[in-house]
Amino acid sequence: MERGRPVDYSAVVRLSGDPSALRGEVGDALAAEPRMVVFELSELTSFSSEDLAALRDTAQPSEAVFACREGRVARQVLEEEGVPVSDSASAALALEDESVRPSGEQFRSLTEMLLAARTVGEVLQLIVDATASLVPAAELVSITLRAPDGGFHTAAFTDPKAVELDVLQYKLGEGPCHDAAVPGRPEFLESPDLRGDAQWPRWSPEAAGLGWRSVLATALVDDADSRFSGALNLYSRTPGGLTDADRDVVLLLASHATLAVAETDAVTRSELHQAQLRRALDSRDVIGQAKGILMARRGLDAEAAFDLLRRTSQQLNVKLVHLAGTLAARHEELDGPVAQMGEPDPV
Repeated sequence: MERGRPVDYSAVVRLSGDPSALRGEVGDALAAEPRMVVFELSELTSFSSEDLAALRDTAQPSEAVFACREGRVARQVLEEEGVPVSDSASAALALEDESVRPSGEQFRSLTEMLLAARTVGEVLQLIVDATASLVPAAELVSITLRAPDGGFHTAAFTDPKAVELDVLQYKLGEGPCHDAAVPGRPEFLESPDLRGDAQWPRWSPEAAGLGWRSVLATALVDDADSRFSGALNLYSRTPGGLTDADRDVVLLLASHATLAVAETDAVTRSELHQAQLRRALDSRDVIGQAKGILMARRGLDAEAAFDLLRRTSQQLNVKLVHLAGTLAARHEELDGPVAQMGEPDPV
């Protein structure tokens, strides 16, 4: 192992050979706890998911990032695990120089996309994708929604693994996203290391057994609509990986989600109401047509024609609008059924 020169309070660690034999040396080299550690893995002869987890553990409390050239052994493992990887240590360090705090332009762009979204699903997917982008430590992001009847479901996610972690909470009745989605809970629920977590005695060990070590969830609550609640959920494989996540950013994203869902839901309700009005108008029209046929064929006034339709509807156990539609379209076919009921032939 060759330790690179610390660069701007960061450290570059280049590994070669078998990583399992070098972990102690890595720990010694990082005793100064740099702000960020770049692991350059291009020269490793073997590498596994377990090696990846061990390097992350060793780097704590520093942020661990990875560099590996295309076609190398470690590159495939990093990509399969969904870990961001640079082609070189210098490229990884260059990324560090970029501001990690979201800019106003990013949030303005997100707001424009949210306003353009036409469905609740589109809104929520934009939120989880934005969270994954703006909070790099979050390897998985999901949104839990709680229905008025108390049921839970994952409405949007960045990876199916997030759904697995969420659904496990719904089944066990405990966990950060489950608890954060219940009204009246703290603004943030978190665990820096699920291996020793006592908040969720059944869920935490199972999540840790799947390789997930830290979690952060914040509530989505619409004070104007008590029926609506949910949670924005962030997961990381790194112990303490979400400890330094910018809470203002997470809270702002959660607020975006809450407001956008409320607005989109209002639009949906308005559109539904308009559709209901259209159906009501259509029903009134077809009933009017049926009444006109009875008035012309039977010499009835409007009230008597409607009363005959209503009574026939009840006796046939058919909705009034359906009966009226059938009479208007194929009125001759009603002669039989009505006559058998003992009603006057409406036509």
